[in-house]
Amino acid sequence: MEIAIHLGAHLTDEDRLIRCLMRNRAVLARDGISIPGTSRYRTLLRRAAHEMRDTATDAETQEALLDSLITEDTVNRVVFSSDCFLSNHRWAIGKGQIYPDAAAKVAGLRRLFPSARVEFYMAIRNPATFLPALAEHSGAGGAEQVMGAENPLLLRWSETLGRIHAAVPDCRLTVWCDEDTPLLWPEILREVSGHPDDRVLEGVFDWYRGFVSEEGLRLMGNWLAERPPMTDLQRRKVLSAFLDKFALPEKLEVEATLPGWQEDHADILSELYAQDVDLIAQMPGVDFLEA
Repeated sequence: MEIAIHLGAHLTDEDRLIRCLMRNRAVLARDGISIPGTSRYRTLLRRAAHEMRDTATDAETQEALLDSLITEDTVNRVVFSSDCFLSNHRWAIGKGQIYPDAAAKVAGLRRLFPSARVEFYMAIRNPATFLPALAEHSGAGGAEQVMGAENPLLLRWSETLGRIHAAVPDCRLTVWCDEDTPLLWPEILREVSGHPDDRVLEGVFDWYRGFVSEEGLRLMGNWLAERPPMTDLQRRKVLSAFLDKFALPEKLEVEATLPGWQEDHADILSELYAQDVDLIAQMPGVDFLEA
């Protein structure tokens, strides 16, 4: 059994991945892939991981849990997704870290499925836009709660990912930059669900709605539908060309500032993020999807 757990991060995916996979449940089920409804497991898995943190788990524990969540007869892979598996928005930043409790959270999730192959998936986002967006979220408690006394210049995704890998060294950890998602989206869906390369999913291009003009969305979908099969590199080039021509600039602009930030604060954070991404791409134990 394979368990794929998509961790978010907050304000990257916004449930678009799991909505697309849920739309294709019937197709994916033919490949032995189960996509349970999110209401069935999000609270259940978080609570079970917490309550069983000091309790021995075994194959029977795993089987009982999966039996309560899966309705299909033959399943080889199950996909779970929640941007709150690592924390609520309010506690995403603390102790000088991004997701300070990430190690304990993934370890707890892994313990629920002791005899399965567990894989974790996660997008990261430039702190220059991630932190302001997090501060504005209704569940985060505002900029003061999000940042507190933290120095944003010291926050590193590589540090977070290092803690995750150390906590679950036997689990595959796949990471990509949220900024690259437009070019990687079909690949991300395939990586998380595990469906075959030639499987065509409905609604793949819904992700681009609101970011690309309606004309561009139609032309892009038609172009890719008429020219399969296509390598990942070829598809990225096509997507890049359509995005360059049809992306809506006003939808892509993000306000990148917090109270107390200097004029060049966002630029400095962006440069530090670029350096951090270079480091992440070389990290042992991390599979980095590069655009």
